[in-house]
Amino acid sequence: MKKIYVLLLTFASTLTFAQQTISFETAEGYSAGTLHQQNGWEVTEGSDGFITNQVVTNEKASEGIYSFKNAFEPTFDFQFFPIFGASKVFEIPANYQNFTFSYDVLATEKLGSDFEFTLFAVNANDEYVPVAGVGIENRGFIYLIKDENYGFDYATSEWTPNTWVNIKIEVTQDEIKYYINNTLENTIANYTHLNVAGFNMLHNNYGADAYYDNFVITTESLNAKSFDAAAVSVYPNPAKHVLSLKLPAQAAVSDVVFYNLSGQIVLRTNQSQNIDVSALANGSYFVKATTTDGTVVAKKIIKQ
Repeated sequence: MKKIYVLLLTFASTLTFAQQTISFETAEGYSAGTLHQQNGWEVTEGSDGFITNQVVTNEKASEGIYSFKNAFEPTFDFQFFPIFGASKVFEIPANYQNFTFSYDVLATEKLGSDFEFTLFAVNANDEYVPVAGVGIENRGFIYLIKDENYGFDYATSEWTPNTWVNIKIEVTQDEIKYYINNTLENTIANYTHLNVAGFNMLHNNYGADAYYDNFVITTESLNAKSFDAAAVSVYPNPAKHVLSLKLPAQAAVSDVVFYNLSGQIVLRTNQSQNIDVSALANGSYFVKATTTDGTVVAKKIIKQ
């Protein structure tokens, strides 16, 4: 059997916030075929490259024409943990104090793979940890993640093959609420208090497929209108000592914030030109610039 590596994540998404819908339709810039590198998505990497069966497909959809197929990979063996699938990372981690994520999922048959959806964060040790998550367990049960070690409780609701199930997760300062088909299933304490870095859908390759559609992401982490990202640039990038922002004509910044990959603020200024970044450790950061009229843009930079 081929070797398989744990899914690696890159911060390459261009999600904006307030509310975002992802339904894998052509109008959103998706096309049939592998999901890898479409709109910032990344799929699991094996010893011979990125796996091929994680695709946008018109086989099933809860809305529209397309969905994401988290498919069985026949050239690989089964795995103890779910590691086959796809991941998307937010350009700036989403505020855990007010974050909602809903989606539709359909599994094709029982006694196959376990399919797991996870909202994840990056902790102080640069480790990926689950903020919340829901599993479609192979016997027909649905489980709800309740701690950083992927411990879980079973929901009262179960799933039926080839039937769409709607999942909604509400994350607030103190609580996480899980809803299944609009019914509150469980309320637990917010056990991480970490901003949400992104999400993934994975399975352990025991057989069968799952389809995901109609992601609706709501947060107040960027409560402002956004520039067209193409109208803004940062230079030089990578940067060693200083960095500047090029903004549209007549725009002036009121606040420029640098975040590390854990969502922590590491630098703040009201300048857009010749920002001294020499004290930052080498690595990747997000820059969120807010203009005097409340417009927001976010960019990824690399400090060398």
